Amino acid sequence: MKKISVILLLCLIAFKGITQKNSSKEQRLKWWQDAKMGLFVHWGPVSLIGKEISWSRNGYGKSKYDSLYLRFNPKQFNAKEWVKLAQAGGMKYLVLTSKHHDGFCLFDTKTTSYNIINSPFGRDVCKELAQAAHDAGMPIGWYFSVADWKDLDCRNPKTNDIFANRVEEQVRELLSNYGKISLLWIDYEGAPSPIHPKRVFELARKLQPEIIINNRLEPFNPDESHARVGAYADYATPEGFVAGYGAVPWETCTNMGHQWAWRFNDTPRSLKESVHTLLRCVGGNGNLLFNIGPDSLGVFPPNFVARATEMGDWLNKNAEAVYQTKGGVYTPAKNYVSSYRGNKLYLHLLNNTGDEIKLPPMTANVKKVSLLNGEAISFTQTKTDVTLKLPQNGRDSIATIVTLSLDKPAAQLGQIIPFTTTHSLAYGKKATASSSMGEFLHDPSAAFDDNPATCWKMGRRTDVDFEAYYGKDVHYQSEAAFNLFQNKGWIEIDLGTKQRVKQLKVSELVYQKSQIKRFEIQYEKDGQWLTLAQDEKMGNWSKDISPVVAQKFRLVILDSYGFAGIREFQLF
Repeated sequence: MKKISVILLLCLIAFKGITQKNSSKEQRLKWWQDAKMGLFVHWGPVSLIGKEISWSRNGYGKSKYDSLYLRFNPKQFNAKEWVKLAQAGGMKYLVLTSKHHDGFCLFDTKTTSYNIINSPFGRDVCKELAQAAHDAGMPIGWYFSVADWKDLDCRNPKTNDIFANRVEEQVRELLSNYGKISLLWIDYEGAPSPIHPKRVFELARKLQPEIIINNRLEPFNPDESHARVGAYADYATPEGFVAGYGAVPWETCTNMGHQWAWRFNDTPRSLKESVHTLLRCVGGNGNLLFNIGPDSLGVFPPNFVARATEMGDWLNKNAEAVYQTKGGVYTPAKNYVSSYRGNKLYLHLLNNTGDEIKLPPMTANVKKVSLLNGEAISFTQTKTDVTLKLPQNGRDSIATIVTLSLDKPAAQLGQIIPFTTTHSLAYGKKATASSSMGEFLHDPSAAFDDNPATCWKMGRRTDVDFEAYYGKDVHYQSEAAFNLFQNKGWIEIDLGTKQRVKQLKVSELVYQKSQIKRFEIQYEKDGQWLTLAQDEKMGNWSKDISPVVAQKFRLVILDSYGFAGIREFQLF
């Protein structure tokens, strides 16, 4: 009996340790998930020429690009004004490019002379911005590239270890010399990290225990950086697009303008597009890191300041439905997204929906529906839908927000997917796969969501030692990188009950040189998988078949090249 008690006690201690570890991650992420939007700032000497940061280095000329810092003197830089812009725009945190792929450091580093102190400006930008953010009570984070295209030691087989130590020291400086740093935003630039992810991750955790870290230490291709969280990360980072709902923490990074770094005569996106980008992130249970690039004097363009301020004014009026909410319970649809807090569900109407909108049914009783200002809206609720009658007056030209008051916490309802637009029998059903490239966007459910912006992709090979590739120069478009990932696999859909199927449709992701070379579609009968159709070319493929009745169907990829993907696998 005593032995059993000891075992139970040890189990309880182990369980408590696991719970505390999980709770710690959730707690570290809470401020960030409540914040919803941050200001991303890409800046450096490249602003003198108005070209893209780092990526323009080859075209402009490496030596000319690398010499720009010798005349970089942003005399009008004012850290407090930068923080004020973020606050005016409704942004709750700030992330600065402390070092981009070009290797130039906006901080006082002892590791290289290629830094802001050795420019005519001669001041530590990171120090001043961190102090201004701390004074304003705004969390600040550093964007940091672990690669360096100027440093000849980076991924050099003979000297990469020296480089890795230098990178580690830069991280140590950034996380030791500027007070509390809330976020470390690592970037990926096309090849495996030149320093082992575990080293950076553990160093950051040691120096700043509450810091949150994005997922770009580990990727072997851009899709992984968008969708795979991995062991050394807290959240995923899709870039330049918003695609659906994610159960894992995620943040889209994109531009208010049309280039990461400042460029001549750039214009901001419209207020409506800017707000909708944020709301689609909020409704998808994610964040938005919205980028604006200052000019070579350190000043944000007036038209971008005006747009950010307009956005902040709109958010101030609608803050209740945005900040400190969760995405859902209705997952994003073409015309609406939703968020919730407690017993309130906020429906964000993004497009003209006419005089009424029908929503999928829910298991809670709707007690009251109103505009955000409290004006009542008539509604009906049945087992098949919730219908809202929308008034002509009181609508918002950017996005009208409707509040549904429920008889139970919205979190208890789970996630409710929109009505299908294709009427595929497979829509929203339980999906599994042999492997996948991420926890969302490229997971199995992405092939059954009526959303062509998402797609299922096969994941890493299980017989490869990926740890051995860190520090190697293996570009994601190379044959060597392709060979690290599965080129065969299957995706399966369980319809829940046996259904009669007479038509098959599959759409392939067209991406660079990737392609599906050979595939077949199967159904399960009496424990056996039987072939329905097969082909050697996919694209947008469809086939009418002699009707079969089955519950489970599979798409089997027998051969593929590159990072092939399935946008939709549909049954009719």
